[in-house]
Amino acid sequence: MKKLLLSALVLGATLSNAQVLETYDYNSLTVGNVGGTTDGLTAGQGGIYSYNGSAGDYKIVAIDAAHGNSLQITNGSTAAAASSRYTWMDGTALTDAWINRTSGNDIVYGKIEIYTGTATGTNRSGSYLASASSGIVGATYNSGTKQINAMMYLNGTTSGFYNITGVSTVTYPANTWVTVQYAYDYNTGDTYLKIGNETPKLLGVTGYTTSGGFDPVEHDVFTAYATGNTASTTAGFDNYIIEAKATTDEFLGAVEIKGKVGSEIATVYPNPAVDVLNISYSKNVKSVEVFDAAGKKVKANLAGNKVDVKNLEKGVYFIKINTGSEVQTQKFIKK
Repeated sequence: MKKLLLSALVLGATLSNAQVLETYDYNSLTVGNVGGTTDGLTAGQGGIYSYNGSAGDYKIVAIDAAHGNSLQITNGSTAAAASSRYTWMDGTALTDAWINRTSGNDIVYGKIEIYTGTATGTNRSGSYLASASSGIVGATYNSGTKQINAMMYLNGTTSGFYNITGVSTVTYPANTWVTVQYAYDYNTGDTYLKIGNETPKLLGVTGYTTSGGFDPVEHDVFTAYATGNTASTTAGFDNYIIEAKATTDEFLGAVEIKGKVGSEIATVYPNPAVDVLNISYSKNVKSVEVFDAAGKKVKANLAGNKVDVKNLEKGVYFIKINTGSEVQTQKFIKK
């Protein structure tokens, strides 16, 4: 009797270690277009919002029997912001779940299965967590190198949310499922990555430090162009889960890996914004264009890396950031 009771107590302790913040397996959705619009305003099946491209770029498909239904995204064939595709679950559910987590559950953990699909072009397909001011942590499959890259926030000469290469030499060919896990320690900023059956990694970049204190408010599943892209790719996603945990058990035995900084991902804050929207980007921003959720261009003045949004109506907007050498598009909310 005592043995059974002890087992129950241990099981209870194990279960209480993790709290699910957001999860999706797509099996309850109907095969076909996710639906809604691609302006980020109207949700499609299952409350999924999408941005960029056309409705046919976002589909629920049956890739194989083992996975049932999965999300499939097809991006564009250029090295421009219009080729990227984003999906997310809107609302405050993730924010509220994190704020109300059990005391001590300060590790935010993500896990997703990525289907490499056509693996064409030079594109990144994966998922990441973002705070109200910046990206925090994530992972992507690069269809050009056929390798998994990390995404993490770094402090250095130029601070920001970066694509991190060199974290793995293993290649994953077309039409392959690979499970990716990542984690961020809210207290220390330590960032972890585990790719398939590879050894878990504690990530770092020479000359940079990590930063704690970012609260997750949004999880994006996406495909994005990389420099030099000239072809479209189609990738799949399934069985993602975002949790709050007290430990990094999945990353025990992690080895420290010094990756290399790839392209920086521009971030905007505060988000939601009231009067001013700041652009966090190491490059000089030459111009911006702001569009409402219906795709109509609205007036917003740029001064340095700050955008005056005080006269905008409340709602969802998208800002196109142009540095002269590249263009990125980010979503923000006017409060």
